[in-house]
Amino acid sequence: MPLQELQNYAKELHLLFVEDDVDARTSTSEMLKNIFTHITVVTNGQEGIEKFQNEKFHIIITDINMPVMNGLDMIEKIRQQDIKIPIFILSAYNDAEYILRAIQLGIDGFIIKPLIYQQFLTVLKKALEKIHLETLAKNYQEQLEIEIKKQTQELRHKLYFDDLTGLCNRYALFEDLKKITVPILFIIDINGFKSINEIYGAETGSFVLQEFAHFLQHFTAAENYKTYRISADEFVVLDDCKYIDFEKYEIFLQDFFREFASFRVVTEQDIISIEVTVGMSTSQYNSYEYATIALEYAKKHKKQYMMYSNTIDNRSAKQDILIWKDKIKNAIENNDIVTVYQGIVNQEEKAVKYEALMRLRDEDGTLISPYYFLDIAIKTGLYPQLSSYVIFTNLKKIKEIQIPIGINFTVNDIKNKLFIDEIEDYIKKNPDVGSLVVMEITESQSMENFDDIRIFIDRFRKYGVKFAIDDFGSGFSNFENILNIAPDYIKIDGSLIKDIDKNEKSFILVEAIVEFSHKLNIKVIAEFVHSKKIFEILKSFQVDDYQGFYFYEPNEKII
Repeated sequence: MPLQELQNYAKELHLLFVEDDVDARTSTSEMLKNIFTHITVVTNGQEGIEKFQNEKFHIIITDINMPVMNGLDMIEKIRQQDIKIPIFILSAYNDAEYILRAIQLGIDGFIIKPLIYQQFLTVLKKALEKIHLETLAKNYQEQLEIEIKKQTQELRHKLYFDDLTGLCNRYALFEDLKKITVPILFIIDINGFKSINEIYGAETGSFVLQEFAHFLQHFTAAENYKTYRISADEFVVLDDCKYIDFEKYEIFLQDFFREFASFRVVTEQDIISIEVTVGMSTSQYNSYEYATIALEYAKKHKKQYMMYSNTIDNRSAKQDILIWKDKIKNAIENNDIVTVYQGIVNQEEKAVKYEALMRLRDEDGTLISPYYFLDIAIKTGLYPQLSSYVIFTNLKKIKEIQIPIGINFTVNDIKNKLFIDEIEDYIKKNPDVGSLVVMEITESQSMENFDDIRIFIDRFRKYGVKFAIDDFGSGFSNFENILNIAPDYIKIDGSLIKDIDKNEKSFILVEAIVEFSHKLNIKVIAEFVHSKKIFEILKSFQVDDYQGFYFYEPNEKII
């Protein structure tokens, strides 16, 4: 290695040089100054220990025989504190006993006096190269960690905050609702907001929303309520209360409308006033749903606000549950629970795997999505039969056709110990199946049950099973925990994909998710790809695989 390169490697390093002989110390120091900029010189091992404990050194060169404390004793004490620091012995004593102990202490080189300059440079070269590479690796790791932390923070901000108003968004609302025992929720809808955009333009419309958001934040600040923008013209005010005081919230609404009566937005074109309608829920469960019902009722009956109660809820939910329960039971008995398959393609549009999707075949032959019956199956205790049929049907299908298939697993499946034992037993007995199985778990469920999911994944990974986090981006409950699971695939939720060609926020967010996932060696699958334009955008992001009607519609046969 040229001297100049050695000097470049050593210029930031601090050297501790220990030598008792004046002449040797002087001559060697001069030689070392040709390489090192920072050199500390001491005359015995005791001084060396004291310096080492009080200063930061990157490399040590020491004699052996010295007064007070010899070099080998000093090295032994230093090794107790730092096992990795490069240490070289420079000594005229080369008997076997010295060399053996030096080796046992883990020295990096033994140089015999009188010092030969070129020999010394050769020995030193390896140490400096090692330190240089370790420094580069450490710096790279630190920069990577900083970048990951920065991108995580940026993603979290994009996911939980509304870009236009700065308020928390819909994702944040539903995450907060999970943490609150008694939520008091107000949905505030701006009446006829579409007309403002049509009359004054989108820019003015956005300004009106920003001004209303400021008004709402200011008005609720004294009560320490939290405010959200959950859609274009809908806002939410949320209180985490210890007990429900109906009179307090009635007064809050009256005060709100009294102060809101003077709210105006001044623009270059006009002075704009707006009207709002409020729906309120004090329910411990389904508070957002109930507030929405109250809002719709208030709008329909031309009221400023309405509090949810059973008397305004005209849904026939219980009746629907009974009807669906009978449908599901009949479908199970008549083998009308079927599986359809949707192809997942690579960038060359070649199908590389399939996702198995459950359907219920109705009396007229229509295939019904589980969206309409899965929750009812869970509530009525019929879900285990559905799940067992679909999962084992597809495990057998994989064994038959030897093609990778993604199978959806819910937390109910994962927590069913006997069922999971049966699946493991089947995969054990059929070793050619495991490596072709992709178990898909939805993001929201994986975050709510992180420990269970992690144990489940660890249990099946040893059989070659791959794992995908499904509907990624639909909730983002805990992004860091998802990364700790280390899935093989992330399937970006269709809500982010379907309008990525028109929605700048979705465009930026998906691009960031892909880049971040690839840095962590996680492959990305985009769902809901329904046009060539969207496919081309996703290809430009280097998305790995694609799923959607643009390529395949779900079919009972694998095509």
